[in-house]
Amino acid sequence: MKLRTPMKRVGKKTRSWESARRKLKIAFEAAGITRCELNYDECWRFYTLGFAHHRKRRNLKPSELTICILACNSCHDKLESQPEAEMERIVLETIDNRETSVILT
Repeated sequence: MKLRTPMKRVGKKTRSWESARRKLKIAFEAAGITRCELNYDECWRFYTLGFAHHRKRRNLKPSELTICILACNSCHDKLESQPEAEMERIVLETIDNRETSVILT
Protein backbone atom coordinates (compact mmCIF):
# COMPACT_ATOMS: atom_id res chain seq x y z
CA MET A 1 0.00 0.00 0.00
CA LYS A 2 1.33 3.37 -1.04
CA LEU A 3 1.36 6.03 1.69
CA ARG A 4 0.46 9.61 0.88
CA THR A 5 2.99 12.28 1.59
CA PRO A 6 1.70 14.84 4.04
CA MET A 7 0.67 18.25 2.71
CA LYS A 8 3.16 21.03 3.23
CA ARG A 9 2.23 23.69 5.74
CA VAL A 10 1.18 27.08 4.44
CA GLY A 11 4.31 29.16 4.08
CA LYS A 12 5.14 32.80 4.61
CA LYS A 13 4.55 33.73 0.93
CA THR A 14 1.12 32.09 0.89
CA ARG A 15 0.10 33.83 4.13
CA SER A 16 1.23 37.18 2.67
CA TRP A 17 -0.81 36.58 -0.49
CA GLU A 18 -3.93 35.51 1.45
CA SER A 19 -3.75 38.68 3.54
CA ALA A 20 -3.26 40.90 0.48
CA ARG A 21 -6.05 39.11 -1.39
CA ARG A 22 -8.58 39.79 1.39
CA LYS A 23 -7.77 43.51 1.23
CA LEU A 24 -7.79 43.56 -2.57
CA LYS A 25 -11.26 42.00 -2.78
CA ILE A 26 -12.70 44.75 -0.56
CA ALA A 27 -10.83 47.56 -2.35
CA PHE A 28 -11.76 46.41 -5.87
CA GLU A 29 -15.42 46.06 -4.95
CA ALA A 30 -15.39 49.52 -3.30
CA ALA A 31 -13.89 50.95 -6.51
CA GLY A 32 -16.62 49.26 -8.55
CA ILE A 33 -14.23 46.96 -10.39
CA THR A 34 -16.20 43.73 -10.55
CA ARG A 35 -15.52 42.48 -14.08
CA CYS A 36 -12.49 41.50 -16.15
CA GLU A 37 -10.33 44.51 -16.91
CA LEU A 38 -8.62 42.99 -19.96
CA ASN A 39 -11.57 42.10 -22.22
CA TYR A 40 -9.53 40.01 -24.66
CA ASP A 41 -11.30 37.89 -27.28
CA GLU A 42 -13.27 35.12 -25.56
CA CYS A 43 -13.34 37.10 -22.28
CA TRP A 44 -15.66 35.64 -19.65
CA ARG A 45 -16.44 39.15 -18.28
CA PHE A 46 -17.89 38.48 -14.79
CA TYR A 47 -17.01 34.79 -14.33
CA THR A 48 -14.02 33.07 -12.70
CA LEU A 49 -12.36 36.34 -11.74
CA GLY A 50 -8.99 36.52 -10.05
CA PHE A 51 -6.10 38.90 -9.59
CA ALA A 52 -3.47 39.11 -12.32
CA HIS A 53 -0.14 40.53 -11.18
CA HIS A 54 2.34 42.62 -13.11
CA ARG A 55 4.92 39.83 -12.86
CA LYS A 56 4.86 36.14 -12.07
CA ARG A 57 3.83 35.82 -8.43
CA ARG A 58 6.87 33.71 -7.58
CA ASN A 59 9.01 36.73 -8.53
CA LEU A 60 7.12 39.27 -6.42
CA LYS A 61 8.17 40.79 -3.13
CA PRO A 62 5.42 40.95 -0.47
CA SER A 63 5.12 44.72 -1.03
CA GLU A 64 4.29 44.11 -4.72
CA LEU A 65 1.37 41.73 -4.18
CA THR A 66 -1.18 44.53 -4.55
CA ILE A 67 0.02 45.62 -8.00
CA CYS A 68 -2.60 43.74 -9.96
CA ILE A 69 -5.74 43.87 -12.05
CA LEU A 70 -8.94 41.83 -12.04
CA ALA A 71 -9.07 39.27 -14.85
CA CYS A 72 -11.19 36.27 -15.81
CA ASN A 73 -9.37 32.94 -16.18
CA SER A 74 -9.44 33.16 -19.97
CA CYS A 75 -7.78 36.58 -20.12
CA HIS A 76 -5.45 35.76 -17.21
CA ASP A 77 -4.15 32.72 -19.11
CA LYS A 78 -3.49 34.87 -22.19
CA LEU A 79 -1.69 37.46 -20.05
CA GLU A 80 0.42 34.77 -18.34
CA SER A 81 1.53 33.40 -21.73
CA GLN A 82 3.30 36.71 -22.46
CA PRO A 83 6.94 37.39 -21.54
CA GLU A 84 7.19 38.94 -18.08
CA ALA A 85 8.15 42.38 -19.43
CA GLU A 86 5.01 42.42 -21.63
CA MET A 87 2.86 41.23 -18.71
CA GLU A 88 4.18 44.10 -16.63
CA ARG A 89 3.51 46.64 -19.37
CA ILE A 90 -0.08 45.42 -19.88
CA VAL A 91 -0.95 45.34 -16.18
CA LEU A 92 0.58 48.73 -15.39
CA GLU A 93 -1.07 50.30 -18.44
CA THR A 94 -4.44 48.84 -17.39
CA ILE A 95 -4.00 50.26 -13.88
CA ASP A 96 -3.07 53.69 -15.30
CA ASN A 97 -6.16 53.72 -17.55
CA ARG A 98 -8.70 52.95 -14.79
CA GLU A 99 -11.49 55.45 -14.32
CA THR A 100 -11.43 54.91 -10.55
CA SER A 101 -8.48 54.15 -8.31
CA VAL A 102 -8.27 51.10 -6.08
CA ILE A 103 -7.48 52.31 -2.57
CA LEU A 104 -6.25 49.77 -0.06
CA THR A 105 -6.92 50.40 3.59
